Amino acid sequence: MFSLYVISLFTMSCSKNNRTQGENEIFVDFKSDKPMVVKGPEDLFNYSDYIDSVAYVPLETTDDCLMGDVGDILFVNNKIFLRDRNTIFIFSRDGKFISKVSKLGRGHGEYSNLGYWDVNPTNDEISVYSGGNKMVFVYSIPGDFLRSAEIEGIPRDFCVLPNGNYLFYTPDYMEGHYRGVWQTDPEGKFINQPLVLSGSSRKIILSNHNFVHLSNGEVGVLGPIGFDNIYHISTDTSVIAYHITTNVTISKSVLESDDLIDFENPQFYHLSGYRETDNLLSFDMTDMRDKNMEIMYDKQTGKVYTQAWDNNNGNMIGNPFIPGDKMLIVSSGFKSGYGVRLSTIDATSIMQMPEDMRNQIAPDCTMDSNPVVIIYYYKH
Repeated sequence: MFSLYVISLFTMSCSKNNRTQGENEIFVDFKSDKPMVVKGPEDLFNYSDYIDSVAYVPLETTDDCLMGDVGDILFVNNKIFLRDRNTIFIFSRDGKFISKVSKLGRGHGEYSNLGYWDVNPTNDEISVYSGGNKMVFVYSIPGDFLRSAEIEGIPRDFCVLPNGNYLFYTPDYMEGHYRGVWQTDPEGKFINQPLVLSGSSRKIILSNHNFVHLSNGEVGVLGPIGFDNIYHISTDTSVIAYHITTNVTISKSVLESDDLIDFENPQFYHLSGYRETDNLLSFDMTDMRDKNMEIMYDKQTGKVYTQAWDNNNGNMIGNPFIPGDKMLIVSSGFKSGYGVRLSTIDATSIMQMPEDMRNQIAPDCTMDSNPVVIIYYYKH
């Protein structure tokens, strides 16, 4: 389950992004360990400046849709899709259970494991990539098997484009396989490779979803270690939409080494948790040892806001940000796509809330209830 943070004072720092016209460069001061002086509202990050509204959706709880551990979530065409281990549950916008895809097995139309998955925004078809089968299986909303496609390469993630084509992503080097992003048609036939990543680095830290569906039909993806870019990809183009710079470096020998990650002595920083809406972009940065930082980038003003904490002493670096009047709670595990952000709150966390807050979010919640989905609608 995603963890929960009830609103309190977090700390953030803000710096003006140094850009020249036509460039999209995001500078991150990763060395700073001193609080900034707040001179005015312009130095604070106020969520309500970006959020139009927030919806709390208690999910129906029956024997047919009882969930234990939500690992991923999507919101497509006013439907909520949640993955719990090897099952995908589908709910309406108001939390009513619709159906589920639960086809684990070795028979016709069944997957040996539910690896990566996505929903076609054009027809709501659900595609599941199974690494054990090296295939994509496609299902309807009622959960019926429709078709499958054999896939070459070793993808670490994939997504479905509005035209039904697939994009696959492999950020690490594997001899004889694609490295970068490649596209196939719905039958799995290779079309092109819009993003080619050079080098032979095998350093990788996997996450549930690397792709972010943007509201203009394109897809965003954060580059792997050594490629500090956010790429925007369509059916035939790939552009560096944002380049991330920082005042810490990774040595050339570490970048060029084909060794796997030494977690005892990582010797590099890592970018992850990429999320993007029309006006706001965010990602996380860590040195894999002591320091973790969340970065918020205002796409309209070019301002960079950072929230950092130290693993050694638990100290927060920066100055308070304002959750604003629309943010009753802030939860971790944010997922963005199609212009909204998503998260969930489990029943245990809800039951531990003050009664007035619990009554606003899920008044009928019990310890056996399904989670509540939070949908953050962002301003355009």
